[in-house]
Amino acid sequence: MKRASILVGLLFVFSSFIPTLTSAQGKLTYGLSISTLGNAAYVTLTDGVRAEAKKLDIPLTVLNADNKLEKQIKDVEDMIEKKIDVLFINPCHANAAAVIEKAVKSGMKAITLQRAVDSPFVSSHIGTDNVVLGKQAGQWLVDKLGGKGNVVVLEGVLGAESSEDRKKGSSQIFAKYPGIKIVAQQTGKYDRAVALGVMENILQAQPKVDAIFCYNDEMAMGALAAVRAAKRTGIIITGFDAIKDAVAAIEKGDITMTLALPMFDMGRLAVTYGKWLKTGEMTVPLISIMPVKVVTK
Repeated sequence: MKRASILVGLLFVFSSFIPTLTSAQGKLTYGLSISTLGNAAYVTLTDGVRAEAKKLDIPLTVLNADNKLEKQIKDVEDMIEKKIDVLFINPCHANAAAVIEKAVKSGMKAITLQRAVDSPFVSSHIGTDNVVLGKQAGQWLVDKLGGKGNVVVLEGVLGAESSEDRKKGSSQIFAKYPGIKIVAQQTGKYDRAVALGVMENILQAQPKVDAIFCYNDEMAMGALAAVRAAKRTGIIITGFDAIKDAVAAIEKGDITMTLALPMFDMGRLAVTYGKWLKTGEMTVPLISIMPVKVVTK
């Protein structure tokens, strides 16, 4: 397969000029295995895939893994049985690499979305550079605190590439500042309810918390609920994704910052890449890094 770097902002200009495809089984078919639809950011990603597939009249199967690797493996195996042509996968865990290999060996093409896996069987990855995002968000928080403060870190799903990379990037930043003290660091599993419970316990144990650094907005919203319930004030809360609830909370001054990830456009771009992988008329880059924006009040 040919690979090249392509300016992602221009891709959608070409998509409307690509003719409808047929495969050996008939019409081209897509499958999306999403890690969870309990996360608003991944709902938006799914909406992007659905919208572009509908626009190009490509049948799409969407299966929700509910953040369970075992279910995601079964879902992809079901798509293999259905002879899906192109698999879009937002992996639950790095160990999804094995079922991706199985899918590709069956004749499918595979594109990973937002969460990468270490596999030579992935034709293309579309997402953000989460190490860089971790550094960017971490530095923003350090600057906001003036280089000094007690910080709680809420990590995402353990083993998920996005969480591990955000941890790597932000930890590098925090380590540079002796005045930044990480008083608690636990997983909130990218889940609002889980983060609420975790944060309630942390607030009971920590009399002084200056900031809560969350690896996504769902956890930021859970942390906000815990802070309100504890009647604590003056705590900076940050997240990632710019989901609707978090943006509204920023407008009210309840959450301080989030990073806006172009999840919808990731989904749209995947659909275009899927066609190109089958037609060969345009090169498909191995990695496409999408730009992000800092969102504050």
